[in-house]
Amino acid sequence: MIRAVSIYDFYDNPLFYTNFARFDLSYVAAMRTILDVKEHLIKNLEHITIGRYRIGIMLEPDYTISVLADRTNKEEEIEGFLRGVWKILKDHFGDNITPESLSNTEKQEKLEEFLEKQIKRIPVKITFVGSGGVGKTTMINLLAKGIITRDYKPTLLADVEKLEFSLGAFGISLFSVAGQPGYRKTWDIVSEATDIVILVLDSTQENIRETKIEVLPKIRKLAPYARYVAIANKQDLPTALPPATIEEEIGLPTFGMVATKEDSRQKLLAILQEIIQTIP
Repeated sequence: MIRAVSIYDFYDNPLFYTNFARFDLSYVAAMRTILDVKEHLIKNLEHITIGRYRIGIMLEPDYTISVLADRTNKEEEIEGFLRGVWKILKDHFGDNITPESLSNTEKQEKLEEFLEKQIKRIPVKITFVGSGGVGKTTMINLLAKGIITRDYKPTLLADVEKLEFSLGAFGISLFSVAGQPGYRKTWDIVSEATDIVILVLDSTQENIRETKIEVLPKIRKLAPYARYVAIANKQDLPTALPPATIEEEIGLPTFGMVATKEDSRQKLLAILQEIIQTIP
């Protein structure tokens, strides 16, 4: 997912900056280092990987465009985004990329609006992972269609849905993987380039054990740079362990849920919004 955008002038002074989600990288310091050596870069489009992040830069004769994205974003996605920013700068500012031109409120608002449109074209990929019968498909149907599914039909390959609306600046694509052990070999296809993994549990001690021993290690190996949270589903059952206990056991931020309740869709959307905006 795209986290921040910045523009620098010919002398590498910052002209514009905006961010759309949190991050724990020193983006300013990283860009200062990159700009100090930019004359040694061969291409006008470059990518620098730092931990869980990827910085894309476009070098123009009179200015530099930079985007901070997740490492899960493909290089072609970032390059397309940079070219889009370049086009809007040309269309609205021409060759006049200066502090004075970028301080124009109306043009700044147009630039912000364009950036959000560009970001929506690179949807955040959220993959629901867990054992069979924990509620992954129920949550996806609830989010994408507003339908509460009560009959259990095992997912054999994957469920794929796209939200028809955005969360903040971001479009959302939803995936779930087959939970049955015999179908877990398909996870590598679905988990490719996943931005966020939501681990779904049925809130039982047995399921926690399976999640810790089998599910979590497998998906972490396939999606090492994704952000991870957990949803403790079926909190209405008498044997359900509380989210705080599950969070302590598996070491991930954990949200409680009853996915078959009428108000669960809004609660799920609020959880997604919080994950996207607050987890760096």
